Amino acid sequence: MTLPRLVVLSRRGRATLAPDHWAELERHADVLVVPCERAPERADAARLLAGADLLAATNLCLPAVDPDLLDALPGLRGIVLYATGYDHLDIPLLRSRGVGLSILPGYATTAVAEHCLAMLFGLATRLHLAHDRSRGAAPPTVSLRGVELRGRTLGVVGLGRIGGEVARMARALGMAVRGTDTDPAAAARAAASGIETTDLAGALGADAVAVCASHTFGAPPVIGAAELAALAPGALLVNVARASLVDTAAAVAAVRGGRLRGYAVDDTVLDPAVDGDLLAQGRVLQTGHSAWWRDETLDRGARMWGERMLAAVRGAPLDPVTWPEHAPAAPATAAVGA
Repeated sequence: MTLPRLVVLSRRGRATLAPDHWAELERHADVLVVPCERAPERADAARLLAGADLLAATNLCLPAVDPDLLDALPGLRGIVLYATGYDHLDIPLLRSRGVGLSILPGYATTAVAEHCLAMLFGLATRLHLAHDRSRGAAPPTVSLRGVELRGRTLGVVGLGRIGGEVARMARALGMAVRGTDTDPAAAARAAASGIETTDLAGALGADAVAVCASHTFGAPPVIGAAELAALAPGALLVNVARASLVDTAAAVAAVRGGRLRGYAVDDTVLDPAVDGDLLAQGRVLQTGHSAWWRDETLDRGARMWGERMLAAVRGAPLDPVTWPEHAPAAPATAAVGA
């Protein structure tokens, strides 16, 4: 039996997985591991992936999966992505070409939820500015005056794994929580856990708002100028999800106009040459997509990625967003690391 061809693109190469994971994979697939510092350009990607049945990639190393690349890779049948979010991938395109996608849901839930609360604490306590001012990186005129969170209301936009955990943690801090989700099942699960559910307008009326929703490929922002105008005056806004869920220009205008007391986002969205004053004053807090970067998530993610590679090789993918009915498969054996 011809083994399916699996190409793995990762900055750490073979160091990404434990040796026993590679040994198990190589029993059932022809594996090529390519260390890379960035995503290959289309021509390089087509060369590296020539003859591949399956691609496993981290987001850093994932090439642009567009019609031209898929035209060059007619045999590709699946992608195993080291990530939870996949809004940068065109799922209808993948389906139309018979290319599957398997992801890692939940591997960073705790880390991202804790990071969301950390950003909220940052805005409320201005801790980052106290640190900067104490080392001379911020002028002494920068205000360190903050607010207490206990007794305030948090609106959670998106009540999936991360949003639900943020809500649970915020309640433990003594905050009142109300949340909203367009998915009735997610809203029902939240309500069953004791979280007050409401519509978007109800969530936006809180003292602080945490954006934890998933993002769909090509969708407009969930929080635009109209939604920002509906926020309570002096509200705090935290976006631990995709930056594109919030209209950055409108958020900056809301901060400058006083509608928002502060905006925190797990990305880098402002040009210091244009909005450096907001950064210096700490009214916008950026954390450069670091919410997931924890010891535990790296260990958990590597294990889950190895398991999903092996499952895809066997033709029985785990957590598929989409997957073709007839995928390359190897004989089933024990799970990775078993």
